[in-house]
Amino acid sequence: QGMTMPQIKAVVFDVDGVLFDTERLTQQTWLTVSRELGWPQVGEAYLEFVGQNRADIHQKMVDLFGEDFPREHFMRTCSSYSQARMEREGVPMKPGVREILDFLKDRNIPTALATSTSGERTARRMEMTGLGPYFSAIVTGDQVEHSKPDPEIYLRACRALGVSPEQAVAVEDSRNGILSAHGAGMQVIMVPDMIPPTPELDAMLLARRASLLEVRDLLAALL
Repeated sequence: QGMTMPQIKAVVFDVDGVLFDTERLTQQTWLTVSRELGWPQVGEAYLEFVGQNRADIHQKMVDLFGEDFPREHFMRTCSSYSQARMEREGVPMKPGVREILDFLKDRNIPTALATSTSGERTARRMEMTGLGPYFSAIVTGDQVEHSKPDPEIYLRACRALGVSPEQAVAVEDSRNGILSAHGAGMQVIMVPDMIPPTPELDAMLLARRASLLEVRDLLAALL
């Protein structure tokens, strides 16, 4: 290809669907709770909402299901279901999480999180998994005005790490996340989770890999 690779000075990770295998768990919760409330179509539309923060989810719910859908109650119920399940069973991790984080730590490449989840819940999950110390910066959904696909969260993460977006790699699984990181001017590696890759997304990527272990091997070759 003959393209010159800019130097990679930092890596920013999405959390749900990338580090934690939480999207499936959340989807199951949405399906269960929406059926219980008599709005099964909400659970069935789960993939439309992947990677967005609370404010944007609420707006999309109004757009799709109207003002009558009890969105506050639905989100609160889903939240407590998911949280209770993780407190019982632990936070499900994707394969290769510790390997890639140890690799980057050994290479002195700073890392950050860019997650649409709230600060409080993110802090609890970092506590439960012990991953907190790996990250130099954590930017959560309640710290930004606009969630993914807006680039704001990735621009903030790069600023917090003191790198320009061009020098940073984002690891993402969802369309909203890829649009966000690409819009920020970052190099994006996709590890597909629930959202399949498409030609539209592939055009925005530095690479697509099947797992975090494969991402580690790619970064080892690039660094």
